[in-house]
Formats: sequence, C-alpha cells, structure tokens
Amino acid sequence: MAQLACLGGKPIAQNWLEKNELKFRPDLERKYLMEAYDSGIWDDWPGMDSMSARFEKEWAAFNSSNFCALLTNGTHTLQVALETLDIGVGDEVIVPGLTWQATASAVCDVNAVPIIVDIDPETLCIDPQKIEGAITPNTRAIIPVHLYHRLADMDTIMQIARKRNLFVIEDCAHTHGSIWNGKSAGTIGDFGSFSFQRSKLINAGEGGALLMQNEDYYWKVVSQRSCGREMKEGIKVHSGNYRITSFQSAILLGKLEAHRTNAAIIDRNGLALDRAIANAPGVKPLRRDGQTTRQCSYAFVFLFNPDAFDGMDVKTFRKALSAELGLPFDTTYTPLDHSEVYYPHTKKRHHLNEFYKKAIHPSRWELPVANDIWKHKAVLTQWKIFGCPPDQAHFLTDAIVKIYENRYQLIGL
Repeated sequence: MAQLACLGGKPIAQNWLEKNELKFRPDLERKYLMEAYDSGIWDDWPGMDSMSARFEKEWAAFNSSNFCALLTNGTHTLQVALETLDIGVGDEVIVPGLTWQATASAVCDVNAVPIIVDIDPETLCIDPQKIEGAITPNTRAIIPVHLYHRLADMDTIMQIARKRNLFVIEDCAHTHGSIWNGKSAGTIGDFGSFSFQRSKLINAGEGGALLMQNEDYYWKVVSQRSCGREMKEGIKVHSGNYRITSFQSAILLGKLEAHRTNAAIIDRNGLALDRAIANAPGVKPLRRDGQTTRQCSYAFVFLFNPDAFDGMDVKTFRKALSAELGLPFDTTYTPLDHSEVYYPHTKKRHHLNEFYKKAIHPSRWELPVANDIWKHKAVLTQWKIFGCPPDQAHFLTDAIVKIYENRYQLIGL
C-alpha cells in the first residue's frame, strides 16, 4: 500500500495542472489597455466610443441579452437592480443561506429585509421548496445564486416568481457563460448580476455588469451609475457614482476573447472531473440538472462522506488530497447565520428601529443543510482545475482511492 504524501510518501501527481487547456490573451489585454489610454476616454459615458461601451455590447451579445450596463462591482450591481425595482423599506427579499455576504448585504443597503433560506444539499444553490415557505405579503423578490459549480433551479424559481408576482435577480458572480435550458444565466430573471472581481473567471480586478431585457430598467440603471442623471427623458433614479473605468473594460475585452474558447473547455472538463468523483469511494459529485446546457464554474466542488471514511474529518481529507495533487482544497463560504463578514445589525445606518434591527440579525436564521455541508462535507478548489484535460482527470480518482485505502492511518490525527 503506497504511503500517503501528507505522511512523507510520493504524491499521486506532481505539477498536475502543468498541462493546462485554458487559454489566456494578455496580448489583447495590453493592446486594448493602450488603445484606451491613447483614446483619452478613460471613463464610462453614454454616447462615447469607450472601451466600456465596447465591452457592454460584447458582453450583451455573448449572453444574448437585450441590454447590458457596466458598474463598479458585483455588489453595486445587486443594489442598483434592487433600487431599479423600487425595493426598499418594508420589503423582503429571499436569498440563499450559502453565498458571499454581498447577496444579503445589498438587500440591507436598500433598507429591505433579507429572508435567508437553506440550500439544496445536492447543488448548494437555493432550495426552491424552501422559497415557497419563506414568502410573505412583504416579499418582493428572489435572488437565486448560481453558486460555485452548479446553477440554481431556474425553471422552478421562475414558476414560483410568476405565481407570486415576484421579481428575480440572478446572482451570477460565479458563473460567466453558463447556459440553462438554452438561455444564458443572467437573462432568465429580471436582472443578471455579474462580478469581475479578481478571483472570477473573467476579471479586471474589480467591476460588475447587469444584464436586463427591459429597456426602462436599462435607463434607470444607467441613470443610477451616473449620479442620478436623466439619460433618457423622464427616466432617472437618485443615486451616486457607480461608473467603471475604460482601463478595466479594456482588460475585460481581452478576457472575454479568451473565454469564448474557455467556456466550452470548462464545461467539458468539469464533466470529466464530475465523473472522476463518481468513480471514487466515499465522495459524490454535485447534481447537475438536466436543464444545464453549459456550466462555467467559479470553483469545483464535491461532497465528502465522513461515514464512508469511518469517521475521518473532512479537514484531514482535504489536507491529504491537497498533498496528493499539489492543489489547495478548502470548504465553502461560511453560511450567513455564522458568517464572519455578514453582521449588518452592527451598523448604525441600519438601526431604523428595533424591529428592523432584529429582522436583519443573522442569528434569526437556522440553516442546518448549509452548515452541515460547510462543516463536514464540502471539498472545494478554484476554477483553474478546469484546465485539467479529461485524460488526466483520473488522478483525482486515484488520489481519493489512495486516501481511502490509507484512511486508518489518518483517523485521529
């Protein structure tokens, strides 16, 4: 029996991802950056032939969307979408319990109440069945998050939204280029909110975009990003400054050109990695719904079964797997009821009254599924794993088999 790498043995794969199929175009990024600099148009202003205007057109076309508006980041896109829908004091918005804090914080920032519900244990996305039970007369919208390696069940969510007359804002910060039942993620609901923060598949350090199909929504959004100016007669919303720079947009143009090729590669290689997990003992892949036409993932996630490993702790498993493959494995975000970065009740601006302060307190919620997965089951690594060619995905299986066969050496460490 081979010695585990974490105990001094030889790893299953050294430089596993050295042969990476993902494409990058730094040449185009530099080219567009210099074009932006030489143009002298460094901001995002309607009517100007800026890099931002160019990327908006390209991103809308890539996603088959009627309209696209670029903003400063993916948090502001959520907030601006909520304000466009006139959601605020007295309103409730349903969000998943497993997500980055911005999904819920944006709701607080418009003085509405985030109603936090648990997740589907097989996809880690919001559980549509729990949405129904969370709806009240004050509910105005649902924000499903396409989290990590799966898409939320948009068919069921849209059925609920139409039945209850609710808005839907898709949080697509983790999914650039995914397709659900033939429609691009971000074009199914009323809005699609994207982040271009540095860890994302397409990034410019920071930045965000909103996709929408309604023209009036578009003009309300561009009014808000430009200090509330009236960009189309009769349509304006009081706001601040949420404009992106042309330099960020120039980088995004280059990134998008690479992603046109990468999207299919990520989808194909993600399926191969899922099969590798399905072939390994004591673990299972997340469920991929049949409506998923293409999956472009922010991170690769699968589920560990402690019982199958005779009680081994998932942290020990992750450490052993990291050593075997030379790739860091970790867990998910902390669920919002315990999140180290979600504590809106402590901010004075949110102390509208005692009722509101209590309504937004994270301890109000119980998220047993999300917490169980975060603490005991999730195994996650970032998106660069999707560069792994399908013929090398078996190393993932081999590493897990090796850990399984040596599990008694690790239990209790």
